[in-house]
Amino acid sequence: MLPLVSPDLTEALLVSAYDLHHEFLPDQTRLLSASHARTLYAIPSLLVVDSGGYELSDTFESGETRRGPRKARLFGRGDFEAIADRLPTDRALLVVTYDEPDVERAGYEEQRRAAQRFAAARPHLRIDFLIKPPSGDQFIVPTELQIEGGALCQFDVLGVTEKELGDTLIDRLVCLARLRRILDDSGAESVPVHVFGGLDPLLTPLYFAAGGEIFDGLSWLRYAYHEGSAIHPEELAVLTGAFEANQVRRDMLRYLSNLQQLARIKYALQRWSSEPDRYEVLGRHHRRIREVHETLQSRLRRED
Repeated sequence: MLPLVSPDLTEALLVSAYDLHHEFLPDQTRLLSASHARTLYAIPSLLVVDSGGYELSDTFESGETRRGPRKARLFGRGDFEAIADRLPTDRALLVVTYDEPDVERAGYEEQRRAAQRFAAARPHLRIDFLIKPPSGDQFIVPTELQIEGGALCQFDVLGVTEKELGDTLIDRLVCLARLRRILDDSGAESVPVHVFGGLDPLLTPLYFAAGGEIFDGLSWLRYAYHEGSAIHPEELAVLTGAFEANQVRRDMLRYLSNLQQLARIKYALQRWSSEPDRYEVLGRHHRRIREVHETLQSRLRRED
């Protein structure tokens, strides 16, 4: 699949250190060599290397259909750092900090110090500090992160996973908005928030409105984007008249169509950010998006 869509992935591509370590990706040997500029990984302006914790967990993001228990292979901090040290030093890279297993996860301060140590040893890398709930907590608590606010400006990006922001959608949006405010109040206005698992035609505009700026997820691979929603892939074949195409062609058409839809979402969000009263630029479901956004604003006002 990656060789098929790579010509259209000109801005950014996220790959996993877990997949690199276990050699699951095409042409990965050259990616980790001086020949990286002649691989498909050189096409995007920015290559993002995820830390690989998702592959070790037994959870599924909202954009991924459950496919049975994961059969994760061994992968630890040492494996992750070994991959980070083999990455090219002469191209734009954003590396996500290591995601400790739940039973071992430290508090926010120690997570931040570990990320700083990792970054200090690799000054050529841009760092996406993935903040996680400490062991025993299910969700991130913004008030407990306030003391860390000033130190967070040392990172290029602050990362959070969608499911660890809260139980309900509005809880997640409130948590994200609180995190954005902590950054802004601490002098880290330029540090964007990366929402892992927040890539979806309906959800991305809401996470963007709450303060997120970078999004990734699996929904564009698992579903079909059509008229502002993520639908079952076979439904797209019916709606677009591709019901006689074989599976390979249906998948190819869906991937390319989804990438086009993501580009449209990006431009719609850019336009809405400069004209925030014009919700209609957000597409077919703009009234529902506005309803949720206004609920978010009302709850933030009540809790202030």
